[in-house]
Amino acid sequence: MSSKERELAWRVFSNYIGGEKFFIVGRRLSMSEPLHSGNVEYRGGYIRDETEAKGLAEKLNKEEEK
Repeated sequence: MSSKERELAWRVFSNYIGGEKFFIVGRRLSMSEPLHSGNVEYRGGYIRDETEAKGLAEKLNKEEEK
């Protein structure tokens, strides 16, 4: 996987909401724009379990390879 493909792959982002850490799976849409919420496609909503979020990101990346 090239560095560009890696940058555009599904990955886990985290945010603190109400003092609690949550995770969400997303991928950057365009390398020509800076990374910001309008340049990210999200899947699955917020998840409290980082391992579960990583599993979803891995699953989505495998589906992209097909």
